[in-house]
Amino acid sequence: MRPLSHYFDPGRWQRFAAGQIEVMRRRRGDDRLDAFLAELGPVRHATGEGVVIADAMYHSPNHYFRLRMFVEALAARGEAFRLLGLLRRKDDLRPRRALERIGFSEFFVLEDDGEHRAADFTAEADALLSGAASHADLLALRLPHDLPAYVWYDTALKVATHPQPPLDHPVWRTTLAETLRNLAIHARELARRRVAHVVLSHPWKSEWAALVWLALGSGVPVHYVTSHTEGLRVRRFRSRADYLDPVEHLPYRQFAALDPQARARLAALGHAAFARRASGQSTDINARSAYRPDLRIADRRAARLALSGQAERPAVLVLGHVWYDFPHSFGMTNFTDFLDWTQVTLAAIHDCREAVWLLKPHPTERWYGRFFLAQVARDLPDHVRLLPIDTDAATAFAAADAVVTVHGTGGLEAVAAGVPAIFADRSYYSDWDLGAQAASREDYVRLLRQAHRLPAPDRDRRDRAAACFALSVGEPPPETGALRISCDSLGSRLYDEIMDRWSRDPAAIRAERDRLAAFLGQDAVDSFAAYHLTRTLADVRPVDRMAWT
Repeated sequence: MRPLSHYFDPGRWQRFAAGQIEVMRRRRGDDRLDAFLAELGPVRHATGEGVVIADAMYHSPNHYFRLRMFVEALAARGEAFRLLGLLRRKDDLRPRRALERIGFSEFFVLEDDGEHRAADFTAEADALLSGAASHADLLALRLPHDLPAYVWYDTALKVATHPQPPLDHPVWRTTLAETLRNLAIHARELARRRVAHVVLSHPWKSEWAALVWLALGSGVPVHYVTSHTEGLRVRRFRSRADYLDPVEHLPYRQFAALDPQARARLAALGHAAFARRASGQSTDINARSAYRPDLRIADRRAARLALSGQAERPAVLVLGHVWYDFPHSFGMTNFTDFLDWTQVTLAAIHDCREAVWLLKPHPTERWYGRFFLAQVARDLPDHVRLLPIDTDAATAFAAADAVVTVHGTGGLEAVAAGVPAIFADRSYYSDWDLGAQAASREDYVRLLRQAHRLPAPDRDRRDRAAACFALSVGEPPPETGALRISCDSLGSRLYDEIMDRWSRDPAAIRAERDRLAAFLGQDAVDSFAAYHLTRTLADVRPVDRMAWT
């Protein structure tokens, strides 16, 4: 039973009230945007046999804005197609109407499909679960169509909002039955028609991932369309192998094939992007949560004294992750989840007194809620410190002699800043050779014990990290002509921004549509922002002119 203080906590009621106000604002925003789009009319395109499947299971005005541009880009390329919308439930009227405004007239649903229901798959789920005696066993399950078990595992974590639900938790059975249902429905819909493109707001959770996996197995290209760090992002998947790196990036082999001048420009852009990110100007939720210029300590010795309480021993910074936010996004194999990784880390560093270990919670841990690093990092020895969640990332990097992450962006930031990094598992940048990459669980423990002796990255490695960041996460510079799009986390504030953009600068939207069409018309690069950045750099210009204004 919860204590009375839980119910009389003023902060809790303030958050509840703010949440209700945000819901009302979003509903009013939906209505205003719907009226605006009704006047705009559906996207005009030629009708053909090829079908474009897109979802409305993520109800955000930014999603529909991005999707409309994508459909317009297909039409601009002269493609003829039909539009098929994916809904969660039949009564999702607002999401359905949002798709109808784009031009969708056919739909299918997941949760109340007339043929396949989750209850029909509970017996199969029970049979699959019957032999599982550990979380590792869950990850080893063989699912239909060879869908990786981690897709379902991570879905269960997300639904439970917990990093590692106990084996007897009902979420395993429920989400497995739903995953099996999703596979059955998506397989049926793909078999019924000739699908030309799949365009989705997310690639991970099973309702999306099952469609991604089956479409790729049938040779259908899948496009993950999103936006972050002020720009549109499109990751095109061509095969199931691509699913191991589901975010925008440029493989190192393609970076290495660029001319030296272009590589140097990318490094300069990356370093400038880091500086802008640290300035606190980004609307991206991760950047604005991680960097606190008002709390910054720039001096290295002062930062180390403030965070580690001493200046004699090396300081190793361990960067936390969002506990239940798809730990297997990049095919993690060394650990079952982030809780397992954290427990292994705490056990390994318990007696490593050669360094002071600084545990930094993920900057959005409070925003996600439900589970916190403080629940795991308890009774710590005096050489291990739990940092406050609002610790400025730039201050933490200034204090650190080494950084530890599983696959986070912080690894790129650290290396570019001259701090060596340990990567506990694979990521989209593993092929860039940026630091000490753990080959196994045991190898990770070995690397931790050597963390205080890791050499600083040389200039070439620092520049590679910066270039990798520019190509994957960095804010697109103005020279690329990219449309500026605010972070989805701004919620109800997005409606005015989107309608103002359409009213004030339709030419900029048409230009972004044309950039999308150009990206879709080439086969060399499968990441939209990276394609246009490298294309821009082909036009030789001084590095200092490729900076933000």
